[in-house]
Amino acid sequence: GHMGGGCYSVKAIKGKFSPARYGTQMGCETAVIKGIEPISAHEMLERGARLRSDLLDAFARLEEVICEKLGDSGKGLANQSLTQKLNALEKAPFRYPTKAKQRIAEIRSLVDCRNDIVHSVLSIADISGSNAGSYLVFRNVSGIPGCTGREFRALTLEEFKTLVGRAKIVAKQLNDQPLKAATPAAPASASG
Repeated sequence: GHMGGGCYSVKAIKGKFSPARYGTQMGCETAVIKGIEPISAHEMLERGARLRSDLLDAFARLEEVICEKLGDSGKGLANQSLTQKLNALEKAPFRYPTKAKQRIAEIRSLVDCRNDIVHSVLSIADISGSNAGSYLVFRNVSGIPGCTGREFRALTLEEFKTLVGRAKIVAKQLNDQPLKAATPAAPASASG
């Protein structure tokens, strides 16, 4: 079987890349690193598919946390996008609003990456140059195609694992953000 390198991965995304157009950025050579056996294109796609599944699970959990924080105010948002739920969450009565807004901003940055991964075909490409290696490649869904060419998000397996971990961490951090009490607390008694 084929053990990585070559032009197989570029052929797998034929139509998205033109060798003449991207020849300088995306060569068919793979950097040889002593002691590290390159994985096959098939194995790369298998690992990418597993990581995509892990990312979907992490975002499903994150969305559950968002809905829990929204409580009754989020009932009408069940079929809305994650971005719309985040917009509603920004208005939630957090006890520490500055910290909560930081968490929401971080989630927003991850949502763009999630959208690219979820709404495009999983492909791989071998890239040469200073960042040589095999990458999982996703079309940038927010990019506007035109005379500037297509935009892609390229992640190594390690970067993808880090992204999954980050989504899990922000879900926990958001879950740990307390909301203000629904009813005012009774004044503490001065007597002991």
